[in-house]
Amino acid sequence: MTTSSRPWHLRARFHLAHSLIMPLQRLFNRFPHLEVGLSTAQISTIRCRHRALAGRRAIHLSDLHLDRYRPRHDDVVSSIAGLKPDWIFVTGDLLNVPEGLPHLSRFLANLRSLAPVYFTLGNHDHYSGVPAHQFSELADRHELQLLNNRATFVPVDGGELAIVGVDDPSTHRDDLRCLPSGRPDRFTILLAHAASVLERLNGHHAPHLVLCGHSHGGQWRIPRLRPFWLPYGCNGVAEGHVKRNGHQLYVNRGLGWSIVPIRWGCPPEIVLIEWEDSNGAV
Repeated sequence: MTTSSRPWHLRARFHLAHSLIMPLQRLFNRFPHLEVGLSTAQISTIRCRHRALAGRRAIHLSDLHLDRYRPRHDDVVSSIAGLKPDWIFVTGDLLNVPEGLPHLSRFLANLRSLAPVYFTLGNHDHYSGVPAHQFSELADRHELQLLNNRATFVPVDGGELAIVGVDDPSTHRDDLRCLPSGRPDRFTILLAHAASVLERLNGHHAPHLVLCGHSHGGQWRIPRLRPFWLPYGCNGVAEGHVKRNGHQLYVNRGLGWSIVPIRWGCPPEIVLIEWEDSNGAV
């Protein structure tokens, strides 16, 4: 769906929400000592089966909301370095305000020193005040790949990895026509900011694994209870594995925060994807 085809009331809703949130982001960015529950990211593991990719590793990050570079971002880079990934995927909400662009650039450059980086955009990126061309320029400057409704193919011995990225589904900017057809020697990963992308997937779409974020895991959680609130586009999915209509989805809790710098009961998350020596899907 294109930007112009999105309902006017949805566009108005997002503009209003972001106009209210941005002053809070700028305010709390000035007081890093107020951050709670963000210092240590947990590492979760997904194991996939595909012979051509056996022994390969990838990292999935989401929801950086990186308006100021903190020591915790160096810790994330160090943790990822220790995992020795072949690829790094980032599924949107990179920043909130234009002042974050140099800090985001520093973080993504550090990631690129470890492995090729592929990223998509989220709702906060579109309403951040950063023009779309600056994200493209950032990608070109650091040799990153911005997958904005497009696919790229990485050859490996005996097959290939298809990495497909769509623009933000929560604001109806995703276009699934970029998804390639299935092939026995191809493993297809779909990167999308929000879980609502599942609504648009049907039987002829063939991703083996869909990676999303957007939810922050609820950001404030009480154990064994549902999240107090999830943003539009999560479709009720807060975190972890989801299987719907034959499609496998993993929702990453993300690294950052929104509105207030507090994560309670749902720590930041780094997802490690490992491939094993067997044919088939996840």
